[in-house]
Amino acid sequence: MSACPPRKSRAKVAAASALTLAATLTGAAVAPTPAAADDGDRTQTVNCASLWVNDSAGATHARLQGCTVTWGKNILDGAYWQTVKFQLLDTRTDGVCARAIVILSDSGASASSSECKGVPTTKTATFSGRATNIFIRISYGTNSTYGKISTNVTPPSGF
Repeated sequence: MSACPPRKSRAKVAAASALTLAATLTGAAVAPTPAAADDGDRTQTVNCASLWVNDSAGATHARLQGCTVTWGKNILDGAYWQTVKFQLLDTRTDGVCARAIVILSDSGASASSSECKGVPTTKTATFSGRATNIFIRISYGTNSTYGKISTNVTPPSGF
């Protein structure tokens, strides 16, 4: 007595028949493709405010523009990160530099940068860990004591 081959389900037979029919009609070989691997990373980018600092005469000394914060998380390992990107410009090449500081609210981690040549320069700061907000401040001068202005960026829902 010989063993019977395993029975295929009707759904599998129908799917195989549909693939065969499609290949016959188009003249092309049809092979299933593997699903792309999901690395678990999820990100969402939000815009943040453009900022500028004027002196008492109304002249702009520091400008922050094109600001974005990318909030990231990995749903597989639970890691969180944030990337802040902007252009910083010292609008007056008078030896007093534009300065920016980005502060991660929960840990107090920060990144500072400056621009002194009157050329919009892209700055990037990346932080790891979960944050409830990111504080961005610009100013001008050697000790960043002149004309401070800031913005606060909160995460989108789910981050």
